Amino acid sequence: MRQLKTWWYWTLVLVLTFILSGCTADDWFGPQIDPPESLIELEGDYPSADVTQQVRRPVGKTESVTLDRVVDGDTLKVEFENGATESIRLLLVDTPETSHPTLPVQPFGEEAKAFVTRWLPEGDTVTLEYDVGRYDRYQRTLAYVWYDGVMVNEELLRRGLARVAYVYAPNTQHVDAFRDVERAARRQLLGIWSLEDYVTGNGFDHEATEPAKPTQETDDCDIKGNINRDGEKIYHVPGGASYERTVPEAMFCSEREAEAAGFRKAAR
Repeated sequence: MRQLKTWWYWTLVLVLTFILSGCTADDWFGPQIDPPESLIELEGDYPSADVTQQVRRPVGKTESVTLDRVVDGDTLKVEFENGATESIRLLLVDTPETSHPTLPVQPFGEEAKAFVTRWLPEGDTVTLEYDVGRYDRYQRTLAYVWYDGVMVNEELLRRGLARVAYVYAPNTQHVDAFRDVERAARRQLLGIWSLEDYVTGNGFDHEATEPAKPTQETDDCDIKGNINRDGEKIYHVPGGASYERTVPEAMFCSEREAEAAGFRKAAR
């Protein structure tokens, strides 16, 4: 009898503790979800290039929103203060596909999505930084996304999980900084740069499987690739008539590399 009373006593203590703590049954017995990880914790799985943070603070108009979920490496679903939910396309970067209707899951696409998912906590506040134009031609919202003082776009490039892409004036305020980060990740053969000829002027070649070879080239990737309004791919070399005013969509280290990506040399 005494043992029974003792059992009921401790059971009552446990129940009261459970109630007073404000926990629900799901908190106690449901699956435990690990909290998001910091950039330092993620470094082991997603090593970063040896380059300092290039963009240290937003310079354009900003807006705070709530992260609803990560769609893929370069697309987030967020909720605005008025309750509206929109997809945010990260400006000036492109990650491999994970859910494209006509393309297979591409190498490093899942890694890019997992990196963002593990870093950004759903339901937390992130900051959108806008460039000159807020929407692209498909009426998608474009932004640089900040969390905890660091820009997501830049961190994807730093870890070789994205390429600089979709560079359309006037939304180019961080493109030079992005190219510096991309160049460092490329030199170190991180992520997408670890496969030979995987990154192309049009995106990614999922059939590329050969490991990339280290290159001696450093800051000499100065050939600009541009796609005109007719869809024609043209590359411009330093000293060319249109070189200085051309906003590149791709950068190449040699004319051979540009031609292999489907670009032709500018007439002047």
